[in-house]
Amino acid sequence: MVLVPAGFARCSAQKSCHTRGKPHRSTKLCINAKITKSMKHNTKRMKSKKTDEASPHGHSADSASRVPRRFPADQRSSHWGHVGAWYDELIGQDGSDHHQKLIIPGVLRMLNLHAGDRLLDVACGQGVLGRAGAKLGVHTLGVDMAASLIAAAMERREDPALERYYQADARNLSACSAIKPGEFDAAACILAIANITPLSPVWHGIYSALKPMGKLVVVLLHPCFRIPKKSAWQWDAEKDIQHRLVDGYLTSEKIPIAMHPGSDPDATTLSFHRPLQAYINTLGSAGLWVDHMEEWVSGKLPPRGVRFAALDQSRREIPLFLALRAVKAR
Repeated sequence: MVLVPAGFARCSAQKSCHTRGKPHRSTKLCINAKITKSMKHNTKRMKSKKTDEASPHGHSADSASRVPRRFPADQRSSHWGHVGAWYDELIGQDGSDHHQKLIIPGVLRMLNLHAGDRLLDVACGQGVLGRAGAKLGVHTLGVDMAASLIAAAMERREDPALERYYQADARNLSACSAIKPGEFDAAACILAIANITPLSPVWHGIYSALKPMGKLVVVLLHPCFRIPKKSAWQWDAEKDIQHRLVDGYLTSEKIPIAMHPGSDPDATTLSFHRPLQAYINTLGSAGLWVDHMEEWVSGKLPPRGVRFAALDQSRREIPLFLALRAVKAR
């Protein structure tokens, strides 16, 4: 067990304090919804397993063709189709507070997009980034494996001339006929890469889609401090400070997250924890070189009370999100 002082890190997504062992309620990690009819298999309860396996993001929504299924069955079980309706209701038209105040502005700033630029939004969900880009005159093509989320993106889009959405596998982007090699000025993957495995096919597909010197921004819950079921807040009564406990970090793990343990404990999605080096190294191996990194803290203030100052110190010092920017270097 590693005890991280409040001066170093934060990884709670919606609450300033988390109870150890409970599922986190981050923007894309706490869901309960009915299994949709489009699912080809049943979502099963998964046991934690130390490996880098499986969530897809893929088929084409505006096309009848199906993407070949290259991956084992357990690598097709953690897309978000079975929780799409709930997630769409949660995120809404403009995204959560984190999306609106932190993530979307940060991604647009790091990509430095301009009117007429072409953006590939990988694992786009219901198109929050695409709608924000359209307001700048950016052409966005979004892909996601969940048919229900692509349907929501199509319904919610504000400018069909600037927003296109397809059901496609993030690990097999070349199978989506709408994605042309070297077409895009930029790409993004927001709060989704921790639900996808393996990583390398995703990066290679993005590399192929980008123009030379095109940029990719990846945003995820900070992998150093936000580790499902292995990190938590702890109050130190003697020092009157809040610590972040980290029980494990270097081992990659597949972790099932119960979306609503009280009413439906069998409804799960998968989260794949990996150390930071896994992201940096696989990006570099795919020809995407990280040139910039930012660590973002939550903008949500803790409850007012006698501990407010200490809890707010944790919020301001311990990052919630990690944002990586990589450039197609060759």
